[in-house]
Amino acid sequence: MIRVLQVIGVMDRGGAETMVMNLYRAMDRSSIQFDFLVHEQRDGDYDAEIRKLGGRFFRLPRFTGFNEHAYRKQCRELFAAHPEWTVVHGHIGSCAPIYLSEAKRAGKYAIAHSHAQNYEPGLKGMVFNLIARPVRHIADFFIGCSREAGLDRFGEGVVEGDSFSVLANGIDAQRYACDSSSHELAKEKMGLAGRPVVCHVGRLIPVKNHEFLFDMFEIVRRRYPQAVLVLAGRGELERSLRQSVTSRGLDDAVRFLGVVDDIPAVLRAADTFVFPSIKEGLGLAAIEAQASGLPVLMSEGVPASALMGGDAQRIALEAGAEKWAQACLQQLGIALKSERHDGVELVRSHGFDIAQTSAWLADFYKGAAQLAVRK
Repeated sequence: MIRVLQVIGVMDRGGAETMVMNLYRAMDRSSIQFDFLVHEQRDGDYDAEIRKLGGRFFRLPRFTGFNEHAYRKQCRELFAAHPEWTVVHGHIGSCAPIYLSEAKRAGKYAIAHSHAQNYEPGLKGMVFNLIARPVRHIADFFIGCSREAGLDRFGEGVVEGDSFSVLANGIDAQRYACDSSSHELAKEKMGLAGRPVVCHVGRLIPVKNHEFLFDMFEIVRRRYPQAVLVLAGRGELERSLRQSVTSRGLDDAVRFLGVVDDIPAVLRAADTFVFPSIKEGLGLAAIEAQASGLPVLMSEGVPASALMGGDAQRIALEAGAEKWAQACLQQLGIALKSERHDGVELVRSHGFDIAQTSAWLADFYKGAAQLAVRK
């Protein structure tokens, strides 16, 4: 059996974490097993499921930049103590040059994976890029959830070379199957029968651009006073976003669902999906929404590879909330009068089905493990 160490912050329900879990669930665990090096002392949302699937957890303190020596020493000791890890797959960028260089020192195959485009402005973004940049000369192989994510983290020299590949954020597409009957039933279960439902799935963090979403939704409500905005996710901005909703007089129109186990059920209840992110590595939530058959509005900060046709479109944020609201109203007008049909086959045809992506990664891990043995 090949044991692969996944290095990540914490296994909560974020985009990168959900992608890793989708791969883990679909992987043939009799031949490939995952372990997890995380950087929080608390349990994450997925930890219990991971343990049931046979994964083990190892914990280090969060890398701060000031604890580089101690962090490097802990990585070195950990890798030396676990020769069973032949492949180390890194999903966090700031400390990747340290843990991947120590992985290589221990004879392991090192993979750097970019899940996002760096959106941090000013000094914070500059510091991140400075710290993360050396990984370009350290990892054995590089993966991006999109070409844009790869370019942002690794640069054109890596992306145009032979040691880079895009790995689509696969989903279990069949879970998102939906028709008119299941759509209406999902609405009833959420207490939303007869109401136009606008949906957004994502962490409550600045890059997701919720205030812009609220600006747009206020305009939509002028045409559809009974419309409701459903938000699935949690994050650092929850308190301020709730205050914003109250100050706008939208308490009865915006629902904060928090962490949701059954995202397909939420999407079935929706009539349209709005995704105004400032930047995304790919935008897994937009893929899920299209699998469910929803019309999708996404920003140009979301890579074009997330746009699969049908009723999805990309709009520049600079166009403003009014333009976005007009597009949303057009989508709602059509959706409320039309039969619901899912986009399961559309997702599969674009390579976003988890069976395809997990098969590719399993083969890659097997080849990487053989290369590690030869080191």
